[in-house]
Amino acid sequence: MTIDALCRVVDNYGDIGVVYRLARALSALPDPPRLRLVVDDLRAFSLLEPAVDPALPVQTLRGWTVLDWAGPDAAGSPPGSGARAYAEAYADGPPLVVLECFACGRPDWFEAILFDDGRYLDGAGAAPTRTIVNLEYLSAEAYPDEFHRLPSLTRSSSVRKHMFMPGFTPATGGLIQDREFAESLRLAGELGSKRALRSAISDGLGRAVDPDSFWALLFGYERDYGPIVEDLAARAQASPIVAFAAAGKSRPCVEAAWERAGRPFELVGLPFMRQQDWDRLVAAADFALVRGEDSLSRAALAGIPFLWHAYPQGGDQALKVRGLLERMRPFFGPDDFAPIEAAFVDVNDRKVDGPTVRGYERIGALLEPSVRVRAGFSAFSETLRKNGDLAANLMTFLREIV
Repeated sequence: MTIDALCRVVDNYGDIGVVYRLARALSALPDPPRLRLVVDDLRAFSLLEPAVDPALPVQTLRGWTVLDWAGPDAAGSPPGSGARAYAEAYADGPPLVVLECFACGRPDWFEAILFDDGRYLDGAGAAPTRTIVNLEYLSAEAYPDEFHRLPSLTRSSSVRKHMFMPGFTPATGGLIQDREFAESLRLAGELGSKRALRSAISDGLGRAVDPDSFWALLFGYERDYGPIVEDLAARAQASPIVAFAAAGKSRPCVEAAWERAGRPFELVGLPFMRQQDWDRLVAAADFALVRGEDSLSRAALAGIPFLWHAYPQGGDQALKVRGLLERMRPFFGPDDFAPIEAAFVDVNDRKVDGPTVRGYERIGALLEPSVRVRAGFSAFSETLRKNGDLAANLMTFLREIV
């Protein structure tokens, strides 16, 4: 089976991050599909995977064909070369299985191949059946259970479409559980291996970081991180803490709050990291503040105490946060869950982001979790793993319908 995965980078690097992770997970399966990735921002892709050349309209990566969304006339390609390369990519026939990621739509040149190209008609003038699967964003709300695998119509009777919903329940497609991340989690779960994993991360960063300290990972949106730094500073009075400020708009906000507080613990400013390196850091952390779909799923699968900073949607992000909290609640006692729930609600109580936006969140319960709280996060993670790997679940679905 050949799958064309379409991706537009509209939410920072989250969209391409999920598609890249899914492509790696699909390729690691037994009897893997062949993949063509159609991406509108190859520069963003190259930051996650440096082997990508943003200047090439068509290229090969990990055995996949990677195509520029702009099509045969992509800027910078020599006259005629793009058309030849795109024609060669589809020389064997039209795209028969299309993964349309996050309602990204389709570029005009791809639309023409998919719906209107007469070269692929058989002797009776009939076109082969094509299948589009709309891979949706991750949500913990109730609707993914209802919409998962539902069919929908297209403008052609020979092109059919279905929904495929990532999620937190067995009624959805689950979360991506790629082998490399699973190996990092295995290492992080063994004391001796965890120290070695942390030492390897330190070596990769080019600086010595105490492998026996409490590791806190901070990757959110713009805000005043004063309350979070205060709680980290209080935790550091009991034992050493190393906080890692992820690259992006939150990093200068974290650094500013840390400076105002008098540099009360060690802070490591991170560069933009390859996806595999980021995964190792999430697996090795003791606590993570995360944002976005991909980092949320990594933290949840890691089984560590985490806090999700949801994308602001004029206050409507509270629905998504509440949905996640309801998925987590059964794994904790009421008294243990109350401060966790308050932290999730408070850190997401805003309509906009900005360096001066200050919340009332307190994260002490996540930094000094009881045995019961740690067990709750671990049990939540174990349940998510039992839902299966999204890549494997997707291939099972495709083989049922194609």
